[in-house]
Amino acid sequence: MRVAFVMWPAAAHLYPFVPLAWALKAAGHEVCVVSHASIAETTASMGLTPVSWCDPNSMPVPMGPGRPYPEERADLARITDAMAFGPDDPDREHWDVFTQFYLPSMWDFIPFKGDPGEPMPAMDGLVEFTRTWKPDLVLWDPCVPGAAVAARVCGVAQARWWTAPDVFCRSIDRFAEVTGRPGAPAVENPLVETVRPMADRYGVEVDTELLFGQWTVNPQPPAVGPAVSARTMPVRWIPHSSQEVMPDWVYPVPARPRVAVSLGLSERQFMAGGWNHIPALLEALSTLDVEVVATLNKTQLEAVSTIPDNVRVVEFVPLNHLIPTCSLLIHHGGMGTAMPAVANCVPQIVLDFVGHEISATGSGGRMGRSRYSLGPALSRYVTETGAGLVMNVSKPNAQEMREQIQRVLTEPSFQEGAARVHNDLLATPSPAEFVPILERMVTQYRQQESTSH
Repeated sequence: MRVAFVMWPAAAHLYPFVPLAWALKAAGHEVCVVSHASIAETTASMGLTPVSWCDPNSMPVPMGPGRPYPEERADLARITDAMAFGPDDPDREHWDVFTQFYLPSMWDFIPFKGDPGEPMPAMDGLVEFTRTWKPDLVLWDPCVPGAAVAARVCGVAQARWWTAPDVFCRSIDRFAEVTGRPGAPAVENPLVETVRPMADRYGVEVDTELLFGQWTVNPQPPAVGPAVSARTMPVRWIPHSSQEVMPDWVYPVPARPRVAVSLGLSERQFMAGGWNHIPALLEALSTLDVEVVATLNKTQLEAVSTIPDNVRVVEFVPLNHLIPTCSLLIHHGGMGTAMPAVANCVPQIVLDFVGHEISATGSGGRMGRSRYSLGPALSRYVTETGAGLVMNVSKPNAQEMREQIQRVLTEPSFQEGAARVHNDLLATPSPAEFVPILERMVTQYRQQESTSH
């Protein structure tokens, strides 16, 4: 069986599926990763075959919501008004993440409400590669929905691969509910209008299967939510990141508790500003009898005058190296950051700008600071399972931060909660156990295709 992974070109999108790709290869299947050339070297370092969907000179490095898109965002604001969300409507959070962050990520490849005749070099290259390589299955990142179009054009089984709350499907489920009511406003489905230009270009009908895959593979814990109509199949998240030599200082583990602080690669790559809480956090940690490892870069440390003696700053260290040695992880709410803690029974504190709206404003390839898009979902998951606390950094207070950190380090209930979420993780099939499931799904697709023809 040949399997093509199609992904938005960012390390945070690459790392989570590497263990499944390896499991497929170990079972004798061929695997390649199709994306922009900017991620090819990183992909190759994972032991996987990168394929660039077009000449990099014909398409700049994707920036998604880092681009302004003023006309498109004005259209989305009009559609959002028509949705008439209430002040405490939980779907407003999902909708904002979907429309402000993820939809613009798709527009790098397919113009929103565009003309089918407009240039789409990446998607044309993807169709051509799919026709030539003839995969049996395309596993695609929802930020590249054109992969589903390419799969259908070539008669290939296709499924979404996603590693976070499925705000894509939940938002469109809610859109269907609102627009299906009597007297509902006549507004465009923003996901349909994003996919339609490429679908029309290749004579493909836009339907639910095209938007959400024939099925969805999602390794996030189901409790993170939200509930969606898409057919979802769980697989165990195996923490994985860049392959690095393990630093000498990681072992032996210190006698006093080790605390990891990690605010995410995507945060510092795509977000502009928003690091004013870091000095207070380091001050809070400085008076505790702990060893701190903080994965922060110069930009994130600009407001810090002095690094405390008990804090080791490293720009990057693979969390699957570091977290097994830690008693606590403090992080921004990213799924790829949280899951190593889940896998190793480590309690967490999620930093969140509580009270801030989730919003994105693009300029020069970077996003204006807002509440982190996945922060609220991860905050709920951590607190509702008893695996940790949420730290409100909207108004940083070192004393309050210190008290929260001390609680999570000393109260047994947080360790018990971390053990519960770890057991939930073990209840899902490992990548090796999931490979036969994919094989059966592809066989089922072939049988359906042969029957229909």
